[in-house]
Amino acid sequence: MGEATTFRARVRTPGAVRDAGPVIALVRFWTQGWRFHGRASRSEFFWPMAVELLVVAVFVGLPVWMGTPWRWDAYADPFGIVPSPSVHFSLFGDPARGGEFGYGEGSRVAPNPWDVVVLLGLAVTAVPRWSLLVRRLHDRDHTGLWVLLLVLTGPLGWLVVSGMVCSRPRARGARFDRTLWDAYKPTARLPAG
Repeated sequence: MGEATTFRARVRTPGAVRDAGPVIALVRFWTQGWRFHGRASRSEFFWPMAVELLVVAVFVGLPVWMGTPWRWDAYADPFGIVPSPSVHFSLFGDPARGGEFGYGEGSRVAPNPWDVVVLLGLAVTAVPRWSLLVRRLHDRDHTGLWVLLLVLTGPLGWLVVSGMVCSRPRARGARFDRTLWDAYKPTARLPAG
């Protein structure tokens, strides 16, 4: 299959789109957010991260600029730029009674509407960010299980996975372009490489 030239073809291509611009990368981020097979190029990975950095800076910094006490921190890792609460939000129940289900560390507070918007944004983008990282690792010919390094080893895993994400693609990564159902087709073959 040759290089796709139309916008729709570049968005729908099953493999990684090399030199994807910000619009194509963002459309692929949202339309392929639940797809853990296939690959994502470096540009497909870093454009959504750049936009996410701007959005998180606004959502974390704007309330502080407006005089609201500091409630959020932001962390960057291969999953993206992620806001993290610096307080304990009592999502269900009264924080004074202590029988609530909460989120975060620090003092117990009830979430204001701005906090709910940030929490909903985290929930909506969690799976697309995770699938984008897995597809980026596939482009390097690594399985998505390498994500466990982030969870199990902390900073060391963060460095290793960050190095993988920033590295060049490998031709053998095309093997991840197959879908789950392709394995059941009698004519299915792995790409050469």
